[in-house]
Amino acid sequence: MRRYIAPLAALAFVSAPAFAQSLDDVAAGTYQLDRNHAFLTWTVQHNGLSDYSVNFTDFDATLDFNPEAPATSSIEVTIDPLGVESNYTGDYKGTHPDSEFDSWNEALSKDARFLNAGSFGEIKFVSSSAEVTGENTGTVTGNLTFLGVTRPVTMDVTYNGVTNYPWNNGRDTIGFTASTTLSRSAFGQESLEGFISDEVVVEFSGEFLQAE
Repeated sequence: MRRYIAPLAALAFVSAPAFAQSLDDVAAGTYQLDRNHAFLTWTVQHNGLSDYSVNFTDFDATLDFNPEAPATSSIEVTIDPLGVESNYTGDYKGTHPDSEFDSWNEALSKDARFLNAGSFGEIKFVSSSAEVTGENTGTVTGNLTFLGVTRPVTMDVTYNGVTNYPWNNGRDTIGFTASTTLSRSAFGQESLEGFISDEVVVEFSGEFLQAE
């Protein structure tokens, strides 16, 4: 997935758009994930020595947002398990001569011990309810489908604010962060037990653009 970055010279002539954090300044409606400003990471403990993080690089989301009653909002997220970036810099083929895969990213995506994309080509989250917990915080509960197993998951969500970029014709752009902790064995993944943790921390930060 290619990400477009506006030239710095062009940005230098664009004045900073107004930013507001209050939900009162947000238009209700459908918002699409701005994939150029969206980040999704999962982290496990690696042999008890470090937190090992991998980025998803190909995912999308549609948000139906009601700022007057945030608990009635809903979101659907789809993730392509083939799109991962582990920042592995070693000689994968040299250290894994018997592997059928050409890189660690490919192994994470396709190996049946991990994301098993050949059998399960999509990871999906569909919200079912939401709750407001503070002025700009809440929870979103929904069904996560991973490795062919669907289970309820609750995300802790923070609303970060709204702005109107001049190149988006006055449409709102809103930002959120979210996180949750999953048990991978609950979805049937028990590979390398004891070497990598059962708990997986999932973190998201991104912007959503109001639909035209």
